[in-house]
Amino acid sequence: MVIQSERGRSFSYPLGIIVTPSFFCIKVIRKCKCLYMNLYERNVEEPIEKIEFPLESRIGDVWFLQVNMRLKKTYEYALEDEKGCFVDEYGKCFSGRDSFGKISLMDNPMRSPVYVSDFDWECDFENSKTLNNKDLDSSFIYRLHLRGFTKSSSSKVVDKGTFKGLVGKIDYLKELEVDFVDIMPATEFDEFIRVGGSWVSLFDKDKKEKKENIRVNYWGYTNSLNFAPKASFATRKNRNPINEYKLMVKALHEAGIGVIQEFFFVNKSISHIIDVLRYWKLEYHIDGFHLTGVDCCEDIVKDPYLLDSKFIFTNKIYESKGKNIISMDYDYMNNMRRYLKGDEGMIPFISNVLDNRSSYMNFIADINGFSLADIYKYDYKHNEENGENNTDGSNMNFSWNCGFEGDTQKLQVLNLRKRMYLNAIFLLMISKGTLCIFSGDEVLQSKNGNNNTYCQDNDISYFNWKLVNKNKDFLDFVKSMLEFRKEYILGKEQKKTSIHGMQVWKPDFEYYNRQMGILIEGKQDVYIILNMHWDKHEFSLPTIKRSSDWHVLINTDDINAPFKKAETQKTEDQRNIVVEGRSCVVLVSKESAKNVNKKAR
Repeated sequence: MVIQSERGRSFSYPLGIIVTPSFFCIKVIRKCKCLYMNLYERNVEEPIEKIEFPLESRIGDVWFLQVNMRLKKTYEYALEDEKGCFVDEYGKCFSGRDSFGKISLMDNPMRSPVYVSDFDWECDFENSKTLNNKDLDSSFIYRLHLRGFTKSSSSKVVDKGTFKGLVGKIDYLKELEVDFVDIMPATEFDEFIRVGGSWVSLFDKDKKEKKENIRVNYWGYTNSLNFAPKASFATRKNRNPINEYKLMVKALHEAGIGVIQEFFFVNKSISHIIDVLRYWKLEYHIDGFHLTGVDCCEDIVKDPYLLDSKFIFTNKIYESKGKNIISMDYDYMNNMRRYLKGDEGMIPFISNVLDNRSSYMNFIADINGFSLADIYKYDYKHNEENGENNTDGSNMNFSWNCGFEGDTQKLQVLNLRKRMYLNAIFLLMISKGTLCIFSGDEVLQSKNGNNNTYCQDNDISYFNWKLVNKNKDFLDFVKSMLEFRKEYILGKEQKKTSIHGMQVWKPDFEYYNRQMGILIEGKQDVYIILNMHWDKHEFSLPTIKRSSDWHVLINTDDINAPFKKAETQKTEDQRNIVVEGRSCVVLVSKESAKNVNKKAR
């Protein structure tokens, strides 16, 4: 074993470890007096080699080590300074925490394998070309938790709660016509939380006695080893999280679905963030990044390696940065909920999001707050199971229980709730901007009123696949509305949109008003009517060609058959229509039967 000690050589290598057949080198940033690399055989506690970084190869806080030595494929490594052992922040994979939430592993030493196995991407470059041409501002994003999506026994997949498990549900995503999946944090994060509030750190050896109860961080918004997929999200047999994640991306690309991975950065430099994003772009072929904990930054979005990537920022962007740089819009969620339950003063906002809008991701529900099902089941949060005396989670949910708190058998309440769910999906689908649905909302999965399920690694958070059949009618409505959105809201044809009040061509922005109409003019005219008042109202209708008639395509007041695509119904009065309270109607122009018969002759 020969250790090189040339100061200038470190500039030629990136941070982390590089292994060749004849030597290996590692570069680390660490403020310490001495530094060692410990080599281990897999599953062996004591190191077989302890190699010191030469002081003469240190520049500032950058340590470099090059050793002319052939490493065995079974070797793992960790680092050590005068304070003790720690992991390489640039490690590409980790062992030691292979089972999610298993407290007995909490103090396990973590190590990185020195070798990363090869992976055959086959035709992935060709498969991802189409995705590169898809703009986020016209896409449908399906947001999910990797573990929770298939962990339930109802998923019926073999490898539940894993990257491979998601592959088993790709057909479901294809049926929904998902453009991109937005995967919540899936890097090697520390899932253990002390009840007292202190976080058990991955990076420090010294840990206090575990006298407190330990809570599980299910969501993953905490310190993370950002270069490594989470090992406990991979299958146990022949565990290989790197290749399993790649297999998932490859399979999704083959199905025409793009992958956006969410990263949570805590006190990280821009240079570190860019290193992480470049690595995932090049190594894992992901299509975009959802960045939480960091603001939109020119250095990130204009990095040469990332120019064709999609970006979602959790923090709001106030100026348009492009069709593929968007931000989550909690203002949209809150204001749309307020309009849906009949609050005053919402018409100006609704007019804006229905007419012209970009750079924002629209959603009715997210992990922060009630699920879609619970918006109309609960007035108040019910987070007692989180163990914080119901003090956690937002109190501003803009929800309405429709007359009864929680589950009920009252038919009047159930029917009203069903109409409100239809209205919520309807308004989301006709809004301009990027569409996002959180996993489970398309089948009305309740979380029992818990609006902050960050620590619920159980069936409250896991996708309940039984609801796909149980709530099939609602899921079918979601699918039909996705088709409607593609054809009438996002269609390639140039269309003209105008806003109206109950009287056509007279928009009404008075504070008390809760009703409006939207005319979309094209080859086939569409008139959308919204009535979020609790009483029915009469609306006048735009005049269309003499040879055409208005037909009802959608009516959310008809909760059992809201979508009439198979056989649209001609309106009895072509000049006016009465719309029931808390309901939405879509009229489409169709050539009159008389005119069709004339042409047939």
